[in-house]
Amino acid sequence: MSSRPFVRSTVFVAAMAAAALACQEDPQSPTPGNDEAAPGGPTAAVTAAVTYSVKDLGTLGGASAGANGINDNGGVVGWSTLANGSSHAFLWRAGKMRDLGALAGGKSEGNDINSNDVVVGWSAVASGAQRAVRWQDGKITNLGSLGGRNSQATAINDFGVIVGWSETTAGNTHAFVWQNGVMQDLGTLGGSYSVALDINNAGKIVGGAGVASQQNHAVTWKNGVIKDLGTNGHDGAVASAVNTKGQIAGTLGPFADAEGEELDFSYPFIYDQGTWISIGGRGPTNELNALNKNGIAVGSAVDLRDDLGREHAWVSQPGVLDALPPLTPGDLNRNEANDINSFGTIVGMSTEIIGNSTGPSHAVLWRRQ
Repeated sequence: MSSRPFVRSTVFVAAMAAAALACQEDPQSPTPGNDEAAPGGPTAAVTAAVTYSVKDLGTLGGASAGANGINDNGGVVGWSTLANGSSHAFLWRAGKMRDLGALAGGKSEGNDINSNDVVVGWSAVASGAQRAVRWQDGKITNLGSLGGRNSQATAINDFGVIVGWSETTAGNTHAFVWQNGVMQDLGTLGGSYSVALDINNAGKIVGGAGVASQQNHAVTWKNGVIKDLGTNGHDGAVASAVNTKGQIAGTLGPFADAEGEELDFSYPFIYDQGTWISIGGRGPTNELNALNKNGIAVGSAVDLRDDLGREHAWVSQPGVLDALPPLTPGDLNRNEANDINSFGTIVGMSTEIIGNSTGPSHAVLWRRQ
């Protein structure tokens, strides 16, 4: 499965040439709407101002797939099952999905891709542990860990600097930055937990970290120095994205606990020059996953009171919140929007709900019409 569910369940306890992509958005800073859906600032109005087409990216021969990242060259990365039931990382471009392979453990997943088509994610080793990896020029590299069993790379910038999380020798989960062959522990705010989820080309890293009370705060790192952004009065916060303008986006809690309980009544935000802007959502439980250079954010929402577990993918442009269409028409779907590039093209996953269960997951691409 996708690493995005890892972010949901434990972080708070985390195609074509560019000219053929949809039209680029006008650079704007996010502006508030008129509604007050949550403490901490105005929200965007929910409208249907923009329509999107949705495309199934296929699989590597198995039944299911999910897309996690997209670059401005149309390269999409994620995971797909194989005909034998295993799951491998893929790189999709111009209608073709390529298997990126795996380490000795036989499982892998791509989480992010930079403008040079370098992909990062995780792969299983022979023991079954997960290790942060990089795919470059057809080769997979094990990036190691901070001494613990598991690690995972979540993002890479255009200079090849990689961030993610790793278990330590003490068994805690810490954020890391990897560059020049060295993995550096980014530390915490006095608690036992931290995770790095994104990095921009200026080297600013964003994520979340626990304080001594174990409350989780949104944080940034620059040159190895951690900065506490706080929680804006909520029970917790995590920063999941940072763009080239330095705008930071994420989710205000409460958040999941160590056992992986679901998020409950959480709100997406953009943090811009010290100001928290709530951008609304499509249900009481929201998660913001990505932010492009024009301040356009994507995420997913679910109402935990819904027995069917329907999930709604959304895109928030300045002042406007739009629902993204499912691959299968109707309301019986689980949709996740995981990343967006500079041209407004979005990738994620769409799964049809069939009775009391779900069908295969599909890696999908949404494009503005």
